[in-house]
Amino acid sequence: MSDFLPLTIGDSSYAKNAVKYIEILNKLRRMGAQSAVDLPTVVFCGNQSAGKSSLLEAISGIQLPRSDGTCTRCVMEIRLIKSSSEWSCQVSLRKEYDNFDEKLIRPEETKFGRIITHPNEVEIVARRAQKALLNPNCKPEDYFEWDFESLSYEEDADKNALKFTKNVVCLEIKGPNVPNLSLIDLPGIIRHVEKVEDERFIRLIEELVENYISKEKSIIVATISCKDEIDNQAIITLAKKADKQGLRTLGVLTKPDTIEEGTHDTWMKIMRGDAHRLALGYYVVRNPKPKELKEGITFKEARKNEKNFFDNEEPWRSFYIRDRLGVEHLQKKLSDLLIDAIKRTLPSIKKEIEDKLEKIREELEQVPEQLGENPRLELFRMIKKCANSIRDLISCSNDHTDLWQEINEELGKFKHNLCSTRPIFEIGDERFDTLKEFLKPINEDVIIAENNDELHIVKEIDVSDSVNKARGRLLPGFIPYSSVVSLIKKHQKRWKSPAFDCLHEINEIMTKHVNESADKIFSRFPALVGRIKFRAMEYLQECKQDTERHINFINDIEGNNFPFTLDEGSMNLSKAEYLKNIQEVIEKNNRSMLSRRVINGNQDTFEIMASAMSYFKIAFKRYADMISMTIIHAFIDNFAKDIEEKFLDACEPMEGEEDFEITELIKEDENISKRRDNLLETEKHLRSMLYSLVRFGC
Repeated sequence: MSDFLPLTIGDSSYAKNAVKYIEILNKLRRMGAQSAVDLPTVVFCGNQSAGKSSLLEAISGIQLPRSDGTCTRCVMEIRLIKSSSEWSCQVSLRKEYDNFDEKLIRPEETKFGRIITHPNEVEIVARRAQKALLNPNCKPEDYFEWDFESLSYEEDADKNALKFTKNVVCLEIKGPNVPNLSLIDLPGIIRHVEKVEDERFIRLIEELVENYISKEKSIIVATISCKDEIDNQAIITLAKKADKQGLRTLGVLTKPDTIEEGTHDTWMKIMRGDAHRLALGYYVVRNPKPKELKEGITFKEARKNEKNFFDNEEPWRSFYIRDRLGVEHLQKKLSDLLIDAIKRTLPSIKKEIEDKLEKIREELEQVPEQLGENPRLELFRMIKKCANSIRDLISCSNDHTDLWQEINEELGKFKHNLCSTRPIFEIGDERFDTLKEFLKPINEDVIIAENNDELHIVKEIDVSDSVNKARGRLLPGFIPYSSVVSLIKKHQKRWKSPAFDCLHEINEIMTKHVNESADKIFSRFPALVGRIKFRAMEYLQECKQDTERHINFINDIEGNNFPFTLDEGSMNLSKAEYLKNIQEVIEKNNRSMLSRRVINGNQDTFEIMASAMSYFKIAFKRYADMISMTIIHAFIDNFAKDIEEKFLDACEPMEGEEDFEITELIKEDENISKRRDNLLETEKHLRSMLYSLVRFGC
């Protein structure tokens, strides 16, 4: 075993310097880094019976499980490391998928049995390791000394729980004459099966091959048998699909001694790059025939026979690119390619890991923290946090303005709807709108349409009729007070509806934001979130009903038989201004030749109209402010004041809950806890990978 490999590979200064790169790659693979990032990988693939197993044996110096049928039923990873110590091999199992074929966040690699000290023992241990993976419900140690009782691979396969697995058998081989190389061996691609029930494995293996060779950092070693036409071999199609430009595919022609007489030129064109061109080119190897293997040919003899074949057989004897012939040259080429790929891609691998870590940390910030050990304390902490978040919304703390932007919009609509009930006084052809300035929107970009058909027009003649009907036993010059009150009350009755509509809309806004706040804190607790939201809505309804009583009280005050204001100065000033404007309108109307009629109105009528306009100007603004302040104080602020206490009430036993346990309330939703655990595990995995690269010096 120890003398079959060329010393030039193991002893060169390049190889000695390259050991550290192979070691960091193997270290990343052991920890399952390939599940998170794309690693440089030499992937051996080919059709079944293309000579792939013989090729791998020649490169690794060990015998691998082989048979006439399908013997490789899992992925095999072979790590070859030059070492000054004696030859050894440690077989391990790397679980990348669980029993439900779901990909694990963090693959687990465990040693399978003792360290092997003789190459002849590798085949049986690798076969046992594969059997352990194919029976995942059993313990791996059950197969450490498994006796196959002379069963063939096919006979034994029928006894396994699985026919194939995506999990990996790892062989880590160290020794003084071992090359620095790490490679993946995939099951051979099959096109036909004997049993109908096994047809699904044709596609399963093909998908497995596609998955490995589609990765951008994979070096595809396409094993091509010279026994069959190249275009008939599935690996060619798959490799071209995965590597469209042929930049990372290396072709290896096997069984050159089976080429039919007169057809060598086809294969020589491929070797020269005149057909099926690949950037990495082609190599050709000659490995032992089945008869030679049965006779126990050694690795050293196999390489000697290979050299004699290429030195003496045409057209190979005349082929001018000598470093493309034989396993030894292929071995060195693959080692060089892998080392160069590791050197070139380590910085980008580190950057990819750092980017993934940053993304994971951002996702973790969106996931609630794990609870502590004291459930009652944790519950109180969350209740306080939720109550504070609601208070922050209501007080606009920490730039929380979303709630108030919506509330202010509704208050603006309320003002508009309230003013839509105002009377428009008409004298002649002129209309007096006392609240025109009050209706201007705060935000000039907001345009609120007004339907003129809904406005109530109060004409001078209507007021005159009202005055005449109200006049009783009054001395001349006195204005009947009842006509003023009647005019005011008639329009104040319409104020109540906009007020209650505003409260209803703001209640809807509060409901939405309170539920959102509760969901942010409690949604991960299915048994708790419903109680919290139910109690919050109950209390919100209580506050709404209390506010409705306040609004009714305000309406009673405004709508009584005695309109009132202490703002005598504003009232008199506005009245005088309106009387002046009325007089100007009358004079203008009566002078106009186009006027439809002459205004001979009673002065009492104009006095009443001016008084009503002056009062409405004060009362409308007063009512709009009072209703808005009442909704803010009695409804919004009072809710925020006591919501924490109501949340605590929700955590007390309800009627019929004799076996109430507070711990039941804070049982977390399994999906959330699973997501957090997965993110934390992924973060831990990525961090360990990053630390390994940093310690390496990357």
